[in-house]
Amino acid sequence: MFTIFKTMLAGIFRDGHTLFWTILFPLAMLAGLGLYFDNQAYSERLLGGVLTTNVLFGSAMVTAFNVMAQRNRGVYKLLRATPFKTSAFITAMTGARTALTLIVSGCVILMGVIILGVSLHALSLLMMLIVLLAGTVCFTAIGFIAANLSRDESNVNMISNLISFPMLFTSEAFYSLQNAPGWVQLLGKLQPFSYFVEAMSIAISPEGAFADIVMPLLILIGFCILCLAVAILTFRWDSERAAGRRFRQKQTSSY
Repeated sequence: MFTIFKTMLAGIFRDGHTLFWTILFPLAMLAGLGLYFDNQAYSERLLGGVLTTNVLFGSAMVTAFNVMAQRNRGVYKLLRATPFKTSAFITAMTGARTALTLIVSGCVILMGVIILGVSLHALSLLMMLIVLLAGTVCFTAIGFIAANLSRDESNVNMISNLISFPMLFTSEAFYSLQNAPGWVQLLGKLQPFSYFVEAMSIAISPEGAFADIVMPLLILIGFCILCLAVAILTFRWDSERAAGRRFRQKQTSSY
């Protein structure tokens, strides 16, 4: 599994599309919005919003495209001929994505401290690390689900957008939903990104305590377990096999 992890991580750093959306774009967005608003009170929300949005689009959308491209090239057919388990493969790819996310998040946090003047203490950094780990695993699994449900590149783009953008718009990543319609607030409570943003905001806040982060973090971990299970059950080694077919065949054979 470690060999797969190294291969996936090396492939991520060779992919220009991945490097732009997960490295250059969040850094440019943080610097641009930070200099434009130039508001110390908004800096903490902006830093949390950029960190979580980078995980959402980097882990969910980019992972979905990578999985689709590798499947279409026949990479997974070769892996299927080996005793390598689906869960081990998803774990290796999730680990590679997590490693990249932590590197990029470290750069974003450093820029937030230098440019925006955000003050972070040791407990804040520890809580941010825990939240980033849970969020990256959750949204990488969602990227797998989007790829599992897709047939081609245009299809995966549509499904990824349908998943990611409603999550972003019904969260408080960059703005408050206090005055939003009730149905918007309800949708926000039914999806994992809102709890990811909430946990990250608590972690960044100078008044944030570990006890305050427990509930949103536990809910996020619950979504993480659910999404991983769905990703494994619907995983497709080839583009011809329908999502979930392998699971249905196992159920049929058990009878």
